[in-house]
Amino acid sequence: MGIGQRIANIFRSRRHDGEDVEALADRLDETYRSQLSHLQKVRRGVADVATSRKRVEVQLARLAQEAATLDAEAQAAVGRGDDDAARAALTRKVTLEKAASDLGKRHGALQSEERKLIGTADDLEQRIEDFRRRKDTLSARHSAAAARAEITGAGSGIASSMSDVNQAMEAAERHTRELEAKADAVDELVEGGIISAPGESADDAEQRRFDAELEGKGDGPQQISQ
Repeated sequence: MGIGQRIANIFRSRRHDGEDVEALADRLDETYRSQLSHLQKVRRGVADVATSRKRVEVQLARLAQEAATLDAEAQAAVGRGDDDAARAALTRKVTLEKAASDLGKRHGALQSEERKLIGTADDLEQRIEDFRRRKDTLSARHSAAAARAEITGAGSGIASSMSDVNQAMEAAERHTRELEAKADAVDELVEGGIISAPGESADDAEQRRFDAELEGKGDGPQQISQ
């Protein structure tokens, strides 16, 4: 497989990995938004229960005030000697106290429900915050890993390319040395008259070879005449 094909495969793989990571990031963001929406519903539930509790408290306060008024009326009737009016006031007071007792139970139930919802909301908010931190941390880790992989991949690609280039250069150097050796050998043959020089006839080459041999003999040791 050539270097071009290898690079194409690497980038194709990275493209698919990027698509998978983007899909995962979208799912994480969607989950986070869904959790926030659920938290908002719980918070609205807490607000609704708190509103109901406050209304019951207002009703209890009104009943307590009415009961106190009836008690005062009963005492005044007793002071006047009007027993019927006193009994009527006390009867209404008992009815109000029973209603207040029922509302008190309702108030206690609302307080308990409100505390539970607040606890649920606080726990959910903490879990959502933990999820958000994990999501952001994962996103930061992925960005760092992607950058490191990109740098490493680029370095590997350069090293691979340089390896191929070096091999080609070494082959070219070997071929060049072979050509230079061949040219040197041809030059030696031409100089020795073994082969003809460009534009030279075979006879001229033979004469040049003969002259070269004579010159070689002339360079040998000479005898000194007596």
